[in-house]
Amino acid sequence: MSANATLIRNGQVYDGTGAEAQRVDVRIGNGVIQEIGPDLPSQGETIVDATGLLVCPGLIDLHVHVFSGIGLYSIDPVEAGLRTGVTSMLDTGTAGALTYPNMSRFILPAAEEDVFTLLNISMIGAIQGHPDFPPFMGDLNDGRHAHVASAVECARKYPKNLVGMKVRLTSALANYDEKNELAGFDGVFEAADQMGTPLMIHHAASKIPTTTVLNALRSGDMYTHLYHPHADHAFADDGMPIDELLEARQRGVVFDVGHGVGAFVWRVAEPACEKFGFWPDTISTDLHHFNLRGPVIDLPTTMSKFLFLGMPVKDIIRAVTINAAKAMRVDDRLGSIQIGKQADITLLKLEDGRFALSDAEGVMRHSSRRLTAEFACKRGVWHRCGLWI
Repeated sequence: MSANATLIRNGQVYDGTGAEAQRVDVRIGNGVIQEIGPDLPSQGETIVDATGLLVCPGLIDLHVHVFSGIGLYSIDPVEAGLRTGVTSMLDTGTAGALTYPNMSRFILPAAEEDVFTLLNISMIGAIQGHPDFPPFMGDLNDGRHAHVASAVECARKYPKNLVGMKVRLTSALANYDEKNELAGFDGVFEAADQMGTPLMIHHAASKIPTTTVLNALRSGDMYTHLYHPHADHAFADDGMPIDELLEARQRGVVFDVGHGVGAFVWRVAEPACEKFGFWPDTISTDLHHFNLRGPVIDLPTTMSKFLFLGMPVKDIIRAVTINAAKAMRVDDRLGSIQIGKQADITLLKLEDGRFALSDAEGVMRHSSRRLTAEFACKRGVWHRCGLWI
């Protein structure tokens, strides 16, 4: 037996596909899932008793900022990762072409988690742009930062974990100049087309119309901050999805939560989800320095907000496992509990009680249930989860 051979017993196994839970055992060894089935005999492995727990594929956070040591926003991967049940994550454009070499050299190889990346079309990346820290300048404060040739050169030089492109379309991050935003908007599509990769668009309080953005997105592209509070979100006043939003979903655009410090509010999410059933494809945190201690805290807390909204547990788990893996095009090895897949597993607890959940505007809801992470297994190595903030 390998040193990390484990047999998980007595848990409710969600395989990540959206199927209902099964009471089966999971055998892992040599860093991969080796066998799944009822009442598997022990072969001398360490037994993990998952009684009362949900056995899930390792959680994947599709929107974080973990380029620690540069700029205002980033935290360490460890703060977003295994301690919260997250085994893989996507850094969404913290680095641009001028800074990505250090992301690749120092951050990615040091992380215990799998850290994938999107390259910001802005050469400088998302390192500034918080109103409380002057001078207030964003990624596209100068439209010349959206330099396609440099982005493509960088992406080709660092192909290992770089899975796509990113642009932040907010007028304030472009010096309130539509030309600067358009440089980023046009540039991100040109770079992604040249690379043959998907892209992610952050669009909120932008001079570019929502319909223009939605109509441009291609199958596999990601639209994040779905339930943001600004007037240019993609829902009517009563919460009904606009036609362009529905058409984009039909084309295969991925709709992501990206909670953040200002991009998830109950007043948008509640009618969109509860009344019109427009649930996210992926649930993510947009975790960074300014929301780590609230209102986001971690991915299970964000998942719990959709549990409160009425999203079925199996669909919540799918949104943070196989759907996220597919969005990054790494579902061949991550995102589901299947024989031969990487042994990334999270054990969640579904708790009953009264739990306060805050949105980005400080509005509270109280839920009778929440999800918390108890253990995370990364390539067969087990870690106890727990907050230490």
